[in-house]
Amino acid sequence: MVSKGRLSWKLMAGLLAAVALDTLLQLAWKTTVLETPADPSPWATLGAVFANPLFIGVIAIMALQFFNWLMVLAQADLSYAQPIVALSYATVPLLSVLVLGEAVDFLQVAGVVLVIVGVWFISQTKHLGQETSDLP
Repeated sequence: MVSKGRLSWKLMAGLLAAVALDTLLQLAWKTTVLETPADPSPWATLGAVFANPLFIGVIAIMALQFFNWLMVLAQADLSYAQPIVALSYATVPLLSVLVLGEAVDFLQVAGVVLVIVGVWFISQTKHLGQETSDLP
């Protein structure tokens, strides 16, 4: 898994897929909600959600995200992987502006920059804890 302290291609692909899937999930979820009628009735809303094919897509993305996350956690510590996947906190606002036409203010941009800096710091650490092979 580790070659001279570097990440394996499989782990890097899994982390990248986790960020991409989370970003896609958030955008698909928002799009699905925007297509739901404004009827305050819970039954009407539930019926509209399940009649929308995008909702099936949201469920499929969640399933892909789940299985990808299992593979990532098999190769890296949670304390390493979860902060790296927080890059979706940067990609979601960016794509929300580009795809959904949402507005982002200065404080949100500053928050995204801080997330990216934090992820960079985390990425400089070991992705696997020290294994104890010398058991008494």
